[in-house]
Amino acid sequence: MKSNAFVGSATRTRVVVNCGLFIALSIVLKILFEVYIPLGGFPSLRLNLTALPIMLSGIVLGPFAGFAVGFISDILCFIIKPGGPFFIGFTLASALTGFIPGFLYMMLKKKDVKFLEWFNLGFVALAMILLAITGSFSFADGQVMYAGTPVNLVFVVLFALLMLAFAIFPVVVVKKMKLDGDYRVDHILFMVSVTQLITSIILNTIFLSVLYGQAVAVILPARIVTNFFLIPVYTVILISLLKMLPKFLK
Repeated sequence: MKSNAFVGSATRTRVVVNCGLFIALSIVLKILFEVYIPLGGFPSLRLNLTALPIMLSGIVLGPFAGFAVGFISDILCFIIKPGGPFFIGFTLASALTGFIPGFLYMMLKKKDVKFLEWFNLGFVALAMILLAITGSFSFADGQVMYAGTPVNLVFVVLFALLMLAFAIFPVVVVKKMKLDGDYRVDHILFMVSVTQLITSIILNTIFLSVLYGQAVAVILPARIVTNFFLIPVYTVILISLLKMLPKFLK
């Protein structure tokens, strides 16, 4: 069963029920599996799996259903387990977490779009540009500086290796796996990467800076590094779930 074909053949009631299911999953994941990492004394980095059911809803039920799931789940999550003051920007980012994958899936399905695996290389290049523009990293006296503080060379090398692995990961995956079926690996990886870039790295970083008055240069590096881990993890989990979920939703 194909995801957006599913919406066309399903009754409105069934779509609403499935949206409720994804919202409930998002809330449960936030309550049980969420960790806040303080940066500069504020809960700037949030690690959880809440985005997974929101992304799934957009891909399986369509972009507008995904938008509604993300919007409603963020509000309910705040009511049940607030992690700070309410800020409508985070609700918008949550809604886009469902809308963007759903929209991209509609654009990419049944299309043989090539070279998507190279998007992560562009992702790394953009991340480096953002870090340079915000002044997160700089060079002085032959040393790499982070926010004006020298960084140990070991951490610099590890950061470089992580970026390299992130850029190479999709290329290796595409060569090793079959690119067929409704949910292609390169498509899903591209959707997750674009979504996290827009919502987590750009929008939420700006919103945190506005809300807590923190410098973007303090928040941004940790959020970029975190997404270098989360994007492959999200992709693997989503591909596994998408193979089972349509049968379950019948």
